[in-house]
Amino acid sequence: MSDDSYPMHQCKRCGARTRTGSPCMAPAMRNGRCRMHGGASLSGRAHGRYKHGEFTKAAQEQRRRLRELLKLAKQFLDRA
Repeated sequence: MSDDSYPMHQCKRCGARTRTGSPCMAPAMRNGRCRMHGGASLSGRAHGRYKHGEFTKAAQEQRRRLRELLKLAKQFLDRA
């Protein structure tokens, strides 16, 4: 047995409460919870499905501002 492998039956357990009320017996990660109960969710570029950023909050806000600016410009030209 190598040094980096650890017997699963000796691993620290998650301990989070399941829907039935019993403690989760899955092996814990470094943060003390299992992968289902305590892993941080990724977002943005760190997320595996991030492609181009077209639908980020910042991009959506920028498009909103641009539409408002175009609307104001059209109103100004209509008055002139």
